[in-house]
Amino acid sequence: MVSEFMQMQYESVMNMSENVVEVGAAEARWSAPPHAYCKVNVDASWERGSKLAGLGVVVQDSNAVCLGGSCKTRLAASAIEAGAHAALNGVHLAAQMGISHVVFESDSKELVQSVKGHIQKSIWTIFPILAAIRRACSGFSSYSWNWVHRGANKAADAAASLARRRMCDEVWESILPSSLVFVLQADGLSCPPTM
Repeated sequence: MVSEFMQMQYESVMNMSENVVEVGAAEARWSAPPHAYCKVNVDASWERGSKLAGLGVVVQDSNAVCLGGSCKTRLAASAIEAGAHAALNGVHLAAQMGISHVVFESDSKELVQSVKGHIQKSIWTIFPILAAIRRACSGFSSYSWNWVHRGANKAADAAASLARRRMCDEVWESILPSSLVFVLQADGLSCPPTM
């Protein structure tokens, strides 16, 4: 756990320049959802050669308190398919946690557009996953899907990368993996988080 934490801390420091959205634009950071909402950030890390995907989900409330998340692995034919599976995991986790008002975020524009209804323009292999996402979302009182810059999705990215390095899946609700503490702290969460 210590080596994972140190590796994530090193990577986060080395990647500080990735926070910039575009030349002249403001730094992209995670922002809290509206009061009474929770935010579910999702991301995938995919390797073309092995087809191995790490799926990351991080759930935070409007006070920036980390409520839970998951790191899972699976095989996927493409990066967009991996992202769709990460999104479906995020929807399922939010439902399992009993969240009724939720904002979903991903740094994949293609995925967010597909989930929002531009299915005709999507890769046909993800149609069944998109349909499952839409069915599962119908159980929420309110929800939205938003695209965010990679800099605002660092925690989910770190969870996805962590998933690919591990041998087994992990879902957490009360104890945050130590390797994600530094990333969340950089987004403004006081660490260690109060659960």
